[in-house]
Amino acid sequence: MKISARNQIPGIVKAIKKGPVSTEVVITIAGGNEIVSSITTHSAETMNLKEGSKVYAVMKASEVMVGID
Repeated sequence: MKISARNQIPGIVKAIKKGPVSTEVVITIAGGNEIVSSITTHSAETMNLKEGSKVYAVMKASEVMVGID
């Protein structure tokens, strides 16, 4: 896999919550931390994602926002 995004974090799918349009994918990464991604259900099915699948969390953003209460 070659992509332009620099933030590619390997992990394992911990949980999948399928909906009719979108699917939530929980990925366990190094140190036991988790990243949660929302992707289309069609993509999740096409990728044949299952709990235990090896995946990459790939992040590419043009800005990072910071907020406070």
